[in-house]
Amino acid sequence: MSSPVNRGVMSNTEWRTRGGRLVGLFYLLILILVSICVLFPYLFSFTAGLKTSSEIYKGGIHLFPEEWNWGNYVEAWNRFDMVKMFLNSIIAAGGGVLGQVIVSTLAAYSISRLKPVGTRVIVTLIFVTLGVPVMAYLIPRYIIMTDLPLIHVSLVNNFLGLWLPYSCSPFMILVLINSFDAIPKEIFEAAQLDGASDLGMFLKIALPLSRSIIYTLGFMALVTLWGDFLWPYLILRSPELQPVSVRLYTLTRLAPRNLFLAASFIAMVPPTIAACFIVRKIKGGLTL
Repeated sequence: MSSPVNRGVMSNTEWRTRGGRLVGLFYLLILILVSICVLFPYLFSFTAGLKTSSEIYKGGIHLFPEEWNWGNYVEAWNRFDMVKMFLNSIIAAGGGVLGQVIVSTLAAYSISRLKPVGTRVIVTLIFVTLGVPVMAYLIPRYIIMTDLPLIHVSLVNNFLGLWLPYSCSPFMILVLINSFDAIPKEIFEAAQLDGASDLGMFLKIALPLSRSIIYTLGFMALVTLWGDFLWPYLILRSPELQPVSVRLYTLTRLAPRNLFLAASFIAMVPPTIAACFIVRKIKGGLTL
């Protein structure tokens, strides 16, 4: 006899009862309402890009256009040079994610395995930084990027000005510390007996066993950095370097509203596609 299989928060046995079905339908209704709230902005942005500018400002709720102007997306793609914007966003966000992963994994492994002097103090300080508002260190960080100490080099209009601050993620470090701590110590002890170095254990044991959580944290960082606006707006002043989140804002006064919304929807497509490809790894990382 097979054991009952859980349907999320309910088992098959509970689902067969009348009260269980009512509760299940209630959960289903809640999920449908939440899905509508999540998907509505995507649908509105998509259909708004198919309208004329006068239709967008028309009173009332008009989700679908009177005439489907598919040429708006083609015009927005060519007029705004979306290829260049996407390339800049990939460079900015991709370099930031790569820097975060490298710095965070090395820092977390050092704290988790090497146990330096004052480990608790270091972890406490990292945790405290999570409570500091971004605006509190925005100006000091900008001043540092305009004139790096000792070498006196300005990183304004340079992707390094984005990558260096992006590479520091206290949240990612704390999560990876817990992930590395959860790896059985016997695995590292056996590797040490075989002559593995600390770097070898980091590359061949810690990283592979934490792959799912690293994928999840990397994707979360990608979504955050892809849509980041204020810091790229301050650092990348040249239009040729600005990512899509900044460049679209600077073009709002020069472009019709329907083309702007069409370009905004196009800008949402890459993170959505990335999520579809790595959704299984994200689920595994969230479970961990």
